[in-house]
Amino acid sequence: SLVRGRRAIVAAELRGCTVVLLNIILNYAAWFGVVTLSARGQFGLAVLPSLVAVGIHLAVTPPLRRRPELLLCLAAILLGLCVEAINMWAGATQYAAGASIAGAPPLFMLGLWMAFATLANVSLAWLKNRLALAALFGAVAAAPSYYAGLKLGALVIGEPVWLSLGIIGAVWAVAFPALLLIARRIG
Repeated sequence: SLVRGRRAIVAAELRGCTVVLLNIILNYAAWFGVVTLSARGQFGLAVLPSLVAVGIHLAVTPPLRRRPELLLCLAAILLGLCVEAINMWAGATQYAAGASIAGAPPLFMLGLWMAFATLANVSLAWLKNRLALAALFGAVAAAPSYYAGLKLGALVIGEPVWLSLGIIGAVWAVAFPALLLIARRIG
């Protein structure tokens, strides 16, 4: 009986680790796919990696959690629209002609926000009650992602680059905790 109990605990921990690992891999795969396609000028297709990642995430999410996860992804689109619009307005980010419609943030960036939102209740759930740390995480972790996108040709970062990366970090220092608060609220 004790052995069965320990086996069940180990099996549950392995399932949890597998879900977290899958969550992280899907997010990185979506990011890389989006960046690669957008760098090649395939803006219409560039949203697909994010949609696939979100679809797989929802498929492996327990049925009772799917609706809240989908709502979080939809809320992330609105948050991402605001964040990316601020970054563009401040001159921190620019996208190639044809990437966006009427000066709005590109759809592939909003797709990335959906994919990023899938981390909030899985691999980054530990930050939901540590909002100051989440703000620091947003401030520090966002800029390298945008910089990598610059180096791979997916976007242009305004000059001076250090100032634009600072703006991106400042915006994300607010946006990431906001996403976690939305995740907590949606439940």
